[in-house]
Parts: sequence; C-alpha cells; structure tokens
Amino acid sequence: MYLEVPEKDEEIHPRYLHQELTRPLMTITIILTFGSSFQYGYNLWVVNHPAALIQDYYNNTFRMKKKEIPQLIGLNFLYTLTSVIYSLGGLIGSLMVCPMADTCGRKGTLVIANLLAFISAIFMGFSTIVHMYEYGIFSRLLSGVCSGIFSCAVPLYLAEIAPRNLRGGIMTMGMVAVTVGVLISQILGLPEFLGSERKWAILLSLTGVLAVFQLFLLPKFPESPRFLLIQRKNEEKARQVLKVLRAKEDVEEDIEELHQEDIAELEEKEMSVLNRLTCKGLRRQIICVVLLMAGQQFTGINAVYYYAETIYRTVWLNWRKPRYISIMSSIFVLLTLLFVTYSIDSLGRRLLILVGLGICSTFCVLLTISQELQVAISWLSYVTSILMVIFLLGHIVGPGPIPNVIIAEMFLQSSRSTGVVLGGFVHWFLNFITGIMFLQFGRKIGSYSFLMFWPLCIASFVFIFRNIPETKQKNFLQIRNLLALQALKRINVQESQGKSDQIRQLDGGRRKKPRATTSTVPSVPSI
Repeated sequence: MYLEVPEKDEEIHPRYLHQELTRPLMTITIILTFGSSFQYGYNLWVVNHPAALIQDYYNNTFRMKKKEIPQLIGLNFLYTLTSVIYSLGGLIGSLMVCPMADTCGRKGTLVIANLLAFISAIFMGFSTIVHMYEYGIFSRLLSGVCSGIFSCAVPLYLAEIAPRNLRGGIMTMGMVAVTVGVLISQILGLPEFLGSERKWAILLSLTGVLAVFQLFLLPKFPESPRFLLIQRKNEEKARQVLKVLRAKEDVEEDIEELHQEDIAELEEKEMSVLNRLTCKGLRRQIICVVLLMAGQQFTGINAVYYYAETIYRTVWLNWRKPRYISIMSSIFVLLTLLFVTYSIDSLGRRLLILVGLGICSTFCVLLTISQELQVAISWLSYVTSILMVIFLLGHIVGPGPIPNVIIAEMFLQSSRSTGVVLGGFVHWFLNFITGIMFLQFGRKIGSYSFLMFWPLCIASFVFIFRNIPETKQKNFLQIRNLLALQALKRINVQESQGKSDQIRQLDGGRRKKPRATTSTVPSVPSI
C-alpha cells in the first residue's frame, strides 16, 4: 500500500459539506454534458428507430448495383452489424482516452472528440448518396469511437472540477444528458418528423451541429485543476482555475488538498498504464472497476435498449405503439435520473446502487413470467410493458449512473484516467457481447431471455454489498485510505481465521493422542 492506513475514517470538516454550486461550475457542467454526453445518448439510440429504412437502404444499394444480397450476409445480418459496430467503435474510443487525457489534457481530449464527432456526422449525412453498405457501417463505427471517448472523458473531467459535496450530482448530469439524447432521437425518429425514407440521413447527422457548437466553446473552458497541479506542476494556473470554479479568492484549502494527493501518489506517477493495471497496490481498485461495470451491463439493460421495440411488438401491440411506449419510458427514466442526481450526495452511492440491483434482479424474474403467460392471457402484454419500464427505472436508480461515479472516486490523479478507461473498456466490450448474445438467445429461448441475467444481478449485489464502501462527501485521498482500511481488516480477519483453524487442528491432534496410546483411559476434551 502507498498510504498509511488510519485507525478510523477522518472527520469531514463542515466547510466541505456546504460548498455551493457556483455559476461557472454549473455553466461548464450544462454546456459540456448537453453538448458531448448528449451526442453519446443520441447516437446510442438513433440507429434503432429507422431500422426498416436502413434495411431498405441496404436492399436498394444491392439493387442499384444489380447484385443479389449474399446468402451468408442478408439484411438482418447487415442491420445487426450496423447496431453492434457502434459498441465496437466505443471500445476503440475508450482505449484512446488514457493516452490522450494524460498528454493533451482533459479539455484537449474533449476538443479532439468533438472534432471526430463532426467528421462522423458528415459521413452519416452522405449515407443516402454513397450507396455502399460498407460506408454506412464505417460511419457508424466512427460515431462509436466518438461516443467511446465521450463516455470516459466527460466523467473524468467532471470528477476533477467538482467539489466533494457536489461530485455525485455533477457527474450524474452526464447521464441525464445521455437520457435526453436518447429521448430526442426517439421523438425525431418518428415518421412525422425525420423518420422517413428521405430524411433519415439527416436524423443520423444532426449531432454535427452540437459538435461545432462544442468546438467553439470548449477552448474557453478551464483545464482540470488537478491535472494542472499534480500532472503539469503548474500551481499558479491551478489556483486561477479554482478561483473561477469556486467563485472565491481563497482557495488555499483546495490547493493544500491537491498537494497532499500529489505527495500520496509519488510512486504511481512513474508507472505506465500496464504497470498500474498489474500493480499490487491497485489490485483491489482494478477488480472493483471490472465487477462494477460487469454488474452494470449484466442487468440486461443493453438488451432492452437495443431491442425494446421488438419486444414490445411481440406483446400484442401494433407497429406504432412500441415507439410511443419507448418515448414514455424514456420520460420516466429521465425523471428518475433527475431524482438520483438530486439525492446521490445525500443518500449515498452504495444505497442507490444496491436498491437498483435489487429491482433489476426481481424484475428479471417477473418479466420472464409475464412474457411466458401472455401467450395465453393477452392483457398481460400491457403488464409486461409496465414491468419493463420499472426495470429501466431500477437500472437508472443505481447500476446505470453510479458505477462511473465510484470508479472515478477510487483512484488518485495519475491513475484515475487508467481506471476510467478500464471501466469504459469493460462497458463497451460487454455492451458489444450482450448486444449480440441477446439476439441469439432471444431467438432460441424466447421469454426466458431475461432470466439468464438474474444470477448475474444477484452476484453483483453481493459483491457490492461486501466490497464497495460509501464514498459520499469524501475527497479522493480519504477514499483511498478507506479502501486500504477495508483491505487491512479483511487481511486481519483471514489471519485470525487461519489461526483459529490451526488451533482447531492442534486441538484435534491432542484429542486423538490419548486414544492412540491407551484404550482404557478416556480422553478429556480441551476447553
């Protein structure tokens, strides 16, 4: 371990619990999230609404070239590939964040991501002109790369500019913007708006406007003060940024906190990314990152987001109703997420994520039962729709937004980008895998598709309950000490159990010795 483990957690000074949400901090958070995270949410959903249009586009492409669709490919395969290639792009983009964030800075990474997003939007806009399915798939891949960068760089930047008492709410604003992006894409994807054959290319390219908007504003944003002081050794610049963010002149307490973190992580600064991933002192955090993000994906949420309309169509609804049900579901999700944003710094991360996983694990079973019985009882189709909405709300209460917050809080400055990127990699990798697996399993096991996620939800609940501490209202150094304290307690418990086992073995040996020497004198058990 790099830090001395305190006997008890440090008391939090009242001044840290009442830092206000200043106007500069609020402005930066809103512009950044609704410019960058919004693009991520918009692109996450936008390809699902014009599904039939994309399939017709592929069909027309082959027809114009006077070729038949190869038997090994087919329209369904091309559309599925178009959907999941976005996740593969996200995986690639997430891996790019760590070297970019540590060399170009947090702000520079966001500028590069928006430049790529603008190029991607241009590619998507020309989809109806360039009649090549390879072109459409590549455009979607590039869009995924941009979203992968946004999904890691935005929470990384927000975590480092926010005061400790507001960090959870500010970071979950990114998820609020993602949800708004999903909702807007659902509305614009309706046939009455841009969901028509002539307009769907415009629907896919609208994020280019936001990318240009961000490219004008981001250069005026301040760099992360933690990055400036700890990684760039520019204390004066970090002090100026803190004065702007905190809207006050006296920021020496914040500067002192950064100096303490700087001293505490001297050894981590010299490590490469690979060394950090294999470092014994960071092993606990790395395991927590992997299992937190695995728990997020294994609730089955990506299966719902990818194939929600398909599921709704199988529940005795006509082809228009599923789209409106999806929009209403997104509104409920947004309202729930606003509640999480408001309460995460008071209720805490641990309570919310455990409640959310409990809801998801319960409704995995209920959804399976409802889908199985609705074949015989038609009105259960509406019950299934309600259960799916509650499932979505359970995911948003905890497993959706909370893991990103906890992951950013578990690492000190030099290794934080590594931890966030690892979380992003696991997120996008499992997103890609579950997107494909659900489609395959859904065809074979039908209504039991959700049931296969149930044991994974339970396992995630147990792991978080036993291993993830509460991190609200604590700075990054206190959280690291808390993790070290938990690890030390676990080691002490294991050592005491080992000593107890040795005592029992020795005691058992004493019991057997008299029996081996004589059969007339009974042995006396030890007390």
